[in-house]
Amino acid sequence: MIRVGLAALLACAACAQNVSADATNNRKDVQMESAKRRAPTARPVSHAGIRYEQMRRPMEHGFKQAGGVIAAVDEATGKQLWMVQLYEIQFDEKEERDAQEVYVASLSLDTKAGVLTAIDERKRTWKLRVSDGKPLP
Repeated sequence: MIRVGLAALLACAACAQNVSADATNNRKDVQMESAKRRAPTARPVSHAGIRYEQMRRPMEHGFKQAGGVIAAVDEATGKQLWMVQLYEIQFDEKEERDAQEVYVASLSLDTKAGVLTAIDERKRTWKLRVSDGKPLP
């Protein structure tokens, strides 16, 4: 009787491991299927009380795309001093919009020249005058 009980116990343990492994694999599949591409976060840069950053939710402010919009923000008040769209994305209606967005990957500041440099995910570079956000050649 002890041998039968031991054999049954081992069989149940093996069965439980398979069920647990299957459940884990299924959860991973679900997580992967529902995963969305995250927008890269360009680290904001600050100088003289002004923060320059990739704007969050620019479409709520009238822009037609989520990526490529830079804002200058007064750090003391939180007031936006200026906003500028660096480039326009031509969206293909047949493709998922999220997958077509292009975001700013990095920001850097040349305080002596008063120039903000933005580089997007495609390695394209833009230079802006920090005083008003106007594009520079």
